[in-house]
Amino acid sequence: MEGRNIFLLKQVYRIIILVIIFIASLYYFGKDIKEVVFNIDNTTSMEETTFPFVTLRTEEKVINLLHGYSSNLDANSIREALLPVGSNQAYEVMINQQEYDIKKLNFELRDFTQNELIEKGSVSVFNEDGDIKIARINISSELMSDKEYAVKITLITSESRKMYYYHRIRKYNKTNLVEKLDFVMEFHEAIKDKIRAEEYIRYLEPDGKKDNTTMANINIHSSFDLITWGNLQPEFITEVIPTIVENHTDIASILLEYVVSADVSDIPELYKVKEYYRIRYSPDRIFLLNYERRMEAIFDINLASVSKSQLKLGITNDPTTEYLASPDKKKFAFVRSNELWFYNLDDNDITRVFSFRQEDTDYIRDIYDQHDIKILNMDAEGNVDFMVYGYMNRGQYEGRVALVMYEYNRSEGQIEEKVYIPLDEPYQTLKENIGAFAYVSSLDIFYFHLYNSIYSYNLITRHITELANNTSKDDVVVFYDEGYVAWQESSDPRDANNIKIMDIESGDIQMINADRGYKILLLDKIDSNLIYGFVSEDDITVSIDGTRVVPMDRVEIATTEREVLKSYYKPGFFITGIEVKDNTIELYRATKQNMDGRIVFVAIDNDYIMNQSVERTSYLNAETRITEDSLTEYYLSLPSGFDMEKVPDRLYTVNTVISEDPTLRLQKNRHYFIEDESISPKRNLYYTYILGELEGSYDEAADAIALADSGVGVVLSNSNRLVWERGVKASRNVISQFEAMNLSTTQSSIESCLKLIGRYIGENIDNKAFDLKSISAYEVLISHLKLEPISLSGATLDQALYYVSNGRPIIAMTGYNDAVLIYGYDAYNIFMVDPKQGKTIKMGIQDSTQLFEKAGNVFISYLSQ
Repeated sequence: MEGRNIFLLKQVYRIIILVIIFIASLYYFGKDIKEVVFNIDNTTSMEETTFPFVTLRTEEKVINLLHGYSSNLDANSIREALLPVGSNQAYEVMINQQEYDIKKLNFELRDFTQNELIEKGSVSVFNEDGDIKIARINISSELMSDKEYAVKITLITSESRKMYYYHRIRKYNKTNLVEKLDFVMEFHEAIKDKIRAEEYIRYLEPDGKKDNTTMANINIHSSFDLITWGNLQPEFITEVIPTIVENHTDIASILLEYVVSADVSDIPELYKVKEYYRIRYSPDRIFLLNYERRMEAIFDINLASVSKSQLKLGITNDPTTEYLASPDKKKFAFVRSNELWFYNLDDNDITRVFSFRQEDTDYIRDIYDQHDIKILNMDAEGNVDFMVYGYMNRGQYEGRVALVMYEYNRSEGQIEEKVYIPLDEPYQTLKENIGAFAYVSSLDIFYFHLYNSIYSYNLITRHITELANNTSKDDVVVFYDEGYVAWQESSDPRDANNIKIMDIESGDIQMINADRGYKILLLDKIDSNLIYGFVSEDDITVSIDGTRVVPMDRVEIATTEREVLKSYYKPGFFITGIEVKDNTIELYRATKQNMDGRIVFVAIDNDYIMNQSVERTSYLNAETRITEDSLTEYYLSLPSGFDMEKVPDRLYTVNTVISEDPTLRLQKNRHYFIEDESISPKRNLYYTYILGELEGSYDEAADAIALADSGVGVVLSNSNRLVWERGVKASRNVISQFEAMNLSTTQSSIESCLKLIGRYIGENIDNKAFDLKSISAYEVLISHLKLEPISLSGATLDQALYYVSNGRPIIAMTGYNDAVLIYGYDAYNIFMVDPKQGKTIKMGIQDSTQLFEKAGNVFISYLSQ
């Protein structure tokens, strides 16, 4: 009996202990738990950042903070930082090991354009400076001066883990790097103090037209007061390490990135700052060509304005906030500072659903901004589907580039990983290759648009369907409010036989088909209606510069139910493009003409279609306030009728990753990734980089050049060739070989220009015949001269002269069938060959500009061989 009592007593003790543990657990899990091990379904927490960060040292200067990748990417796919080296071709890699013990460093040197391996080596003996390991790299292969190469550095740990770091390298006879960096850092330090900064006033170019009411975007034209931080007194939280973005012997573009704290109305606020310098070095002095400082407040819920029921966005260049409200409008999710938040208006609480930022932050690795978040859907209970794409700052995918789709379960306060798609390109190009359409339906179908393919992925059966495989992001329109998406069957107009309209909940698809002998193009949307046009197959042509011309003879506006609301058709007139402005559709028109056997479409006056204006109200609105310390600040006004009463209670999710493998590997789209260009020509795409970041991708080089010109940037092709760069065009250059050539008069001026280029590059095609009525000059440059041509049509003459500056002549059209060959210029004149006169001529720059503008600024050249 006594033994039984002891047994019962033990059971009671066990029950009491379990109850205590249960109560303690409720208390513990009810607190602000950021990341814990979740003991169901073998879930795990998101680990903190672990990767080493790497800097480079050359000429005793530490530059170029590099972030590590787990993904083994192509070395030439990342162009974050450039390392200038001198004739010794040596530099040091500074490794801040963090959580790892680095035992070995491997490096590869590759051609930047072709990615061909030139040299590889390894370092296993390191110097040490405190916690920093230092590896010296000596490149034995002779580098060509001013040619860009790609370097991949592989760090290998004591546990054989590999991490990859990437940078560009360029050799100079004299880098002048020390002088350039000294100027930049002295300027940066001086503007912290208004008195000290006075010695740098002579470098500034103040302009009264510049907006001096904001700290978000300061440039060389801003007031001296704003350049010297106005009334803010920033405390620098992170070390300022310069990144060399671009460099030439005399010109350099240098970026400083850091985090500061500043008191606004006696309350500390955090800001991410990017400070950009473009300078020209000369032995006598340094010229500041451009200065820009961009400042972004890091979102903090504790700064909410309770009295006005507003969330503070603070100093920002982009007050636009992506959000999605629940059906009852009582809950909404929004993205700010690369974090996803969920606000419950009924209980006035806010949840940080997803963030890479950790409590013990170094403000370097966890807040690295090479990723984005997109909200996909929200149900009535407030459960949110979303995706994160780009570089993964921490967790089990740390250092990988991927697209990860999550589901936030509001009742359980956790996020569950549903899909993981590994990708093999950096965020900078990924963001240009991912379409706007992404959605999760109530039937658990995940739709997304990537690399010109639209996919449907069943989250339950894990079956993936490719709905479209040659549709660019410009050929898709989405109507989320109405629940539809529409896309053109193919981005190649010759294969565009229909437009598909899909109900994004049911997956049902309807089609608008082209008539026999016609193709159909999806042009845009206006309000909740589609705009599309019809083009005759016989009218699809290629212009002399290789540009495809797709003149439509009819444009229609229709509902997503395919009801035609309006049709525009005028016999003899064609529409070559449209632009939607508010409730107006502007039609770019042309007429068809036969010019000496070649069909051309001649631009005429535009026409317009007026659409009935539909007034839409916004759920959230950004408003501004002006303060003495920080000037213009933005606030996000919450829905009308809501009273905040107090700062929202802050909640956190438990970050969980389900152990069941969620990996989805996509096959490469054969239309997007061309392995053999002899079978299918590669699609031209032009990337514009400004301040070291990719700002846009374009089908037309002129569009990319225009952006680079306005933003002091560079343009690269998708074959990694340099297309254009602002500020490096010589003040004068003449390709003298053309002045020594034997010239004769000819009526076929375009053909003559092509043959002159052939002579210039050593490919004589004088005896070859080609019919320019049936093929373009662009095609001749490919097939007969083996060049990589580029159409510069739409660029200005000054922009096009970059090519002549680099020793490449330009075919410039003076009419529909007439051309000259530009081979030189100086401050006053353009030098060209006029085949019809059979001689070289010069013409004033103003007269030349007017001549080429009248002909449509049609220019053709080629990329470096």
